[in-house]
Amino acid sequence: MSTDTFELFGVETDALAEHGWVVVPDFLAPSSLDSLREEARRLWSEGQFSSAEVGQGKSLQVRPEIRGDLTCWIEPTSASPGIATYFAAVEELRQAVNRRLFLGCFDFEAHLAVYPPGAFYHKHLDRIPSVAHRLVSVILYLEPDWRGEDGGQLRLYLGEGGVGPTHDVLPAAGSLVAFLAGQVHHEVLPTNRSRWSITGWLRART
Repeated sequence: MSTDTFELFGVETDALAEHGWVVVPDFLAPSSLDSLREEARRLWSEGQFSSAEVGQGKSLQVRPEIRGDLTCWIEPTSASPGIATYFAAVEELRQAVNRRLFLGCFDFEAHLAVYPPGAFYHKHLDRIPSVAHRLVSVILYLEPDWRGEDGGQLRLYLGEGGVGPTHDVLPAAGSLVAFLAGQVHHEVLPTNRSRWSITGWLRART
């Protein structure tokens, strides 16, 4: 899907409503993906990434045995052209989600993320009491030529309470996955190469 055409969003939001998750291939044009990758590498070279933490409030801490990614928060007001294009595309998605699911998604927050080789993130929910405003998780993958043997798949747990069947999403460049943040347990399987993405959340008003 290019950033100029969103006719499919009705279909995608129907799938999100019915199943709780959806994968949208080719969410951005290749030129926009190239710009995003360049911006991510630039911010990395400037030391703007830091190890992600787990926990809540004063208990926040780096726990590499739980998650091993590094993140860099981004703002649309200070974004590069590639990031600005991404925020504009997600805004179209936000409006479509609100029309179909009536969730009251008010805005969007996001960070760049990189999983170095060997990193993973154990099963969890994105919506917990400390971040109850997160309604829909949205992940766009940036790394090209990803193969199954590279690992790093996003594993979605489709049964109630995080049990039952699973579905693995290959982190192929340009693919966007969206899922209900308070319902779909998920994990990142160990990656065998650097895995770049933008992870964000459609949020309720805080």
